[in-house]
Amino acid sequence: MVATARSQERLVLLREAGLEATSCNRCAVESADLVFISVKPYHFPIVARDIGGIVAGKPVVSVMAGVPVSLLQKVLKGAEVYRAMPNLNIRVGRSLTALYSPPNARHYGLVRRALSCFGTVYDVPEEFIDAWTAVAGSGPALVAEFLDALVLAALAVGLPRSIARRVAAELLESTARYLLENPDVHPGVLRDEVITPAGTTIAAIRTLESRGFKSAVIDAVRDATLRAGEIAREIASMLDNSLGGSD
Repeated sequence: MVATARSQERLVLLREAGLEATSCNRCAVESADLVFISVKPYHFPIVARDIGGIVAGKPVVSVMAGVPVSLLQKVLKGAEVYRAMPNLNIRVGRSLTALYSPPNARHYGLVRRALSCFGTVYDVPEEFIDAWTAVAGSGPALVAEFLDALVLAALAVGLPRSIARRVAAELLESTARYLLENPDVHPGVLRDEVITPAGTTIAAIRTLESRGFKSAVIDAVRDATLRAGEIAREIASMLDNSLGGSD
């Protein structure tokens, strides 16, 4: 496995992780059987200039947010282009990865096996990738925000810090596990099982609803999805400028 990076510091980290590393994108791709493009979308024009002419016939998997296959195919001449969207939980082997495969994909098995090493893979149409990016790609950050708020709340009512963070994290994990193991149980049903009339839980739910908790989450995911579409337009413009808009 060969990884590329621009900075010397990053190259050192990659080598310490046991990877062969180089600053030459072209060198890495020329001998590769499978290519992953895992850069910030705004760096893609640089990568495209380096490898656009040497990927014909190769499976190329983009994990860039917001960059559609139609745009990738325009500059990665002759490549079999896939889109994937993993998330940060790849660090613990628990990524939730969306995979879009082109029609009649010849390398689908290879691509799926590679992504399955990092967690669960879901085959989805490309039209769902932006929404997936907002929900599952950005999701760890949203969950972390809620967990952080729960920790602060625990501190506010007197729980010691040594307990608060662990309890909050285990609470999210155990609740999610219960819902996964009981797929017929709607989250609203679980909530209602906890609520008692005039009790502590309904007091907490009332406060969340009065502050627009659910609406805020819905708006956040919607805005993230729309942002993915904006990124696509911005990258298309950058590619036109840097590559001369050639087809």
